[in-house]
Amino acid sequence: MAELFDIIDNRKTIRKYDNYIPNEDEIKKIIDSARLAPSAINAQNWRFLAILNKDIKNEMADCVLKKYDEIMQKVDTETAQNISRYKGHSTFFKDAPLLIVCLEKAALSFMGGVLENAGYSALEIAKMRPDSYLLSMGGAVENMILSASALGFGSCWMVAPVLAEADFRKILNIQDDEKIVTLLTIGKPLGDNPNRMPKKTLDEVMEIIR
Repeated sequence: MAELFDIIDNRKTIRKYDNYIPNEDEIKKIIDSARLAPSAINAQNWRFLAILNKDIKNEMADCVLKKYDEIMQKVDTETAQNISRYKGHSTFFKDAPLLIVCLEKAALSFMGGVLENAGYSALEIAKMRPDSYLLSMGGAVENMILSASALGFGSCWMVAPVLAEADFRKILNIQDDEKIVTLLTIGKPLGDNPNRMPKKTLDEVMEIIR
């Protein structure tokens, strides 16, 4: 198994996969790494749906396309044309061998409630209290991405399809206290791996304050 830093350095977003379907042991290893991620106040308020069923993935993709069409009818022509370019990038998950739907379960924020009772506005609270539960979900998803890479899989972290959240809820029988945060596609890369998108240099993003 590759060293952690090698995995981080070589990981890249993969959108095209071959026909290999991850087995149950591989799926469990990937999702177990999410379970072990840190979470705000150790709430562990997450759930992960591992979808292999092609019919369900196709139905979800159809819902995304319908949602885009609905939105395009409400905007000007130029904006609609720009939106149409997103369709393919938002529905390729239907061809991924494994689709993981990441759900955040509702949890109360103690300090958020304290600040609200103390009279701070919603805008002030948002600045003082970033969404710690959403950050927890991000950590869980990143763990799955790195674990998938360690097992030889490629992945893509997707947010755009969540536009069809209301339809997804019905298709997947999602509970009322759960929110769809993101989708994660996983599979063996098809053909040559694409070049990794350029990243900013370390000097561009880091400052050491002594």
